[in-house]
Amino acid sequence: MHMKRTFQVVCFAFLGMVFQSAKAQSFSGLQNSNFAGVHSVYSNPALLTSMAYKRHANITSMGFDVNTNLVSLTAPFTLWQAITGNVPAAYLNNKGKVQWSNDYLQSYPVGTQGWAQMGVEWRGPAYAKRIGQRTVWATHVRTRANVSMKNVSDATLAYAREFLDSGFKQAGGLQLLQTATSPLSLQANAYQEIGASLAYAIVDAKKLKVSAGVTAKYLMGLGHASVLSEGMQLQAYGRDSIVINHSMFDIAYSDSKLFQRLMQGVITGGLPSLSEIMGNGFGMDLGVSVEGGKGGSVVQFKERWLGDPTVRNYQWRLAASLMDWGHVSYKNRLNTFHMSNANPVTLKMDSALMSAFAQGSTEGFAYLEQFARDNMNYSQGARTQRIAMPTQLLLQGDFRLMSRVYASFVWQQSLVSAQTMGFRQPSSLLVTPRIEMKWLEVAMPVGLTQDYRKGNIGAYVRVGPLFVGSDNFVSNLMLNNIKGVNMYLGLSTSIGKFKKH
Repeated sequence: MHMKRTFQVVCFAFLGMVFQSAKAQSFSGLQNSNFAGVHSVYSNPALLTSMAYKRHANITSMGFDVNTNLVSLTAPFTLWQAITGNVPAAYLNNKGKVQWSNDYLQSYPVGTQGWAQMGVEWRGPAYAKRIGQRTVWATHVRTRANVSMKNVSDATLAYAREFLDSGFKQAGGLQLLQTATSPLSLQANAYQEIGASLAYAIVDAKKLKVSAGVTAKYLMGLGHASVLSEGMQLQAYGRDSIVINHSMFDIAYSDSKLFQRLMQGVITGGLPSLSEIMGNGFGMDLGVSVEGGKGGSVVQFKERWLGDPTVRNYQWRLAASLMDWGHVSYKNRLNTFHMSNANPVTLKMDSALMSAFAQGSTEGFAYLEQFARDNMNYSQGARTQRIAMPTQLLLQGDFRLMSRVYASFVWQQSLVSAQTMGFRQPSSLLVTPRIEMKWLEVAMPVGLTQDYRKGNIGAYVRVGPLFVGSDNFVSNLMLNNIKGVNMYLGLSTSIGKFKKH
């Protein structure tokens, strides 16, 4: 039964990759498309002036991303072989079906550099409209949730696996050793935003177009939890206790519904009620773009219908933006405390601790806070805490190689440290060739993701108003070592057309 459950989980993850959603924040195949429409606000608001529509609306779009270096699906065949029925006979059962095994889920030594990241993004109703030939305004709603951990040791992960294994009953059979040579970071965040954007073409000549854009956002914090440590050494024998030899922790947590709030708005597709808003704040995006070659909006308006891909006959386009600058303040809704020790302290892994966390994150962290008061050097932090947004610098370029054929690049550099309390978007560098037509578009993002640690090949397809894409779909099909699931899809549509003058 255990193997069957494991197989079901693997299949669910793969089917989710193929049919549901992924890259939580980048939507990379969509970013430089001339038919991205209102989606341009999520990479550079200035690009709204280049959208191929008079009016454009996003109905709903979803993205999901899971990546780690801790475990992978490693089989003696690829998913492409499994899909096409070319798996070697040695790995088939007596009915000719693929014989999945628990051994295919493998972990790897990572020292103290273990990391994992899960992100979910829902782009709700959004609308963009042109005013005259140079100005575009837009309004939009988005929900984002993220869980991440960095610099976790092999021994800590081994202990966690054994601890969760109901068959682990040895009192002294396992030693945990977590010596943090790099700062440990465990964080979870969820928030929603309501934004308004304005873009203007400052220069709109026949061979040069220069645009600027700005977005203002109201941010609603749905929950936060973090454990940050500059250094610690833990040891454990069996599952009944952990000895903290020395440590230095900063811990913050909101109410007990945090992990439910991580999906708030994503599943329901709506805004939170006032009682569910744990914190609030303001954010801003700034962007500029420059196009060179033939075809400003004068050409679009007077010579052709806007929406004809041959109208966008610029030779090159460069854009730069500062995205997601801002923070959410949790006032009297977030508990923070610091705990440390220089002499060994024992934390009992007993029913009281398990019961506290079973009730919710607040109860679990409150139990640890009381333990720190009683046994360690304890100090309470500020009752008001500012949680950073995933601020990043984006540089984009798009080049027209021939009619309907383009190649673009996107460099996303995070400006948020892993030790900052807040939401962090991993850095990436992607190059994307694409073929672009009004009713059909295909693209293949290629590059480095997850802070440049993972090389991936993705895919993107748009058919009319429907699009689906992934940053690692092709890689996962062709390799037999899968360490991440990443995908996104959505429904967006134009409203009205520009006719020839």
